[in-house]
Amino acid sequence: MAWAVKFEDVSKRFRLSTGYGSLRDDLASLGRKFLRGARTQQREIRALDHVSFEVEEGQAFAIIGPNGSGKTTSLKLLARISYPTTGCVRLRGRVGALIEVGSGIHPELTGRENIWLYGRMMGMRRDEIKRRFDEIVEFAELAHVLDISVKRYSSGMHLRLGFAIASHLDPGIFVVDEALAVGDAGFQAKCVERMMKLVAEGRTLLFVSHNLPAVESLCPTGLFLCDGQIIAQGSIREVLRQYLDWTEKRVLERRPLETRPTWKVKVVETVEIVAASCHDASGLERYEFTSSEPVEIRLRFLTRRPLRNPQINIGISDGRPGVLIQCSTFYNGVPPKEVVNEWTTACRIERLPLMPRLYHVWCDVSTEQSYDGRLCASRQVTAFKVVGEREATGRLAVTLEAMAGAVRADYNWIHTMK
Repeated sequence: MAWAVKFEDVSKRFRLSTGYGSLRDDLASLGRKFLRGARTQQREIRALDHVSFEVEEGQAFAIIGPNGSGKTTSLKLLARISYPTTGCVRLRGRVGALIEVGSGIHPELTGRENIWLYGRMMGMRRDEIKRRFDEIVEFAELAHVLDISVKRYSSGMHLRLGFAIASHLDPGIFVVDEALAVGDAGFQAKCVERMMKLVAEGRTLLFVSHNLPAVESLCPTGLFLCDGQIIAQGSIREVLRQYLDWTEKRVLERRPLETRPTWKVKVVETVEIVAASCHDASGLERYEFTSSEPVEIRLRFLTRRPLRNPQINIGISDGRPGVLIQCSTFYNGVPPKEVVNEWTTACRIERLPLMPRLYHVWCDVSTEQSYDGRLCASRQVTAFKVVGEREATGRLAVTLEAMAGAVRADYNWIHTMK
């Protein structure tokens, strides 16, 4: 199949300016250069660095990555809003682009006038625009404000109008950035359905989003950009796995011990957490487990005075608010009777009922009498990863496994036809 989009060794650089230029600044800069005999170097940032890829006609293709990785820059090059510093971007087909809220929309014109203007800018004839006009208005659900200046619209209304126009005026290549995040849930679903319909009709879709389930559902292929370079390219499932692994590694590179001031209680730092580690059933230190394996969390403490019955609390979370697993001596009533100086404890969880992803381990120590009498503030002490035991095959297998509900349950589907 022929390609619709081709990036050939594309690089894009932007000059970093320290302020607005003026004749006075230019003369001063020339004077310093003449007097000092020094070269003045202009600082640059490289948004894309020798990027090459192809998108076939009729294919839905995703570009994912962290903020500042070059995703939007790539789409702006596609839409001819910007041009590459080096390399070449080749296109086959008319481009309809929604790169930011209100892109291509003139705020002083009405919604009706913007539909006609956008269509003419895309090279469409008047009869083509007229044929599509009612369909655009119906999709945007803006008939009641169609003859009002667009500058009076909310950001959501801007999005509705921009997406409706860009997706209905026969684009051969449809380019969508994270702008969909502005819309409400109902309109987002409507937009996804429209994009799927365009792909089914043989149009080419380039989709940039942090909504990874939508990416996995819409696009069979894609690439992972980071710092302007391609880290992974190909099957969207493999690209998403590499992106999620990269995200988890970034989390693990952060400071291992981090105070979490979530409760306003009196904290007397009598106990210090010296070390924390995770071990398997044989005692081997490990940080990857399956959901059917046991895990033992070992903690080493240092106390500044002798203590009786210190209560130890361990919480496991996936980075979102709330604790998924709570292990506390307040609950099972088995604290150490008396501790002094340095001492250790271990908590063994016989089975991890958790989905594959990265988990954080938190710990605090309280007095014998009260959970609010904190001897050591709650803090993150270590982390471990749960990995899949079997390959999931569902449509959203990668993103739901890594981002949806964390509790794991074994289940089977039984379908009966009547």
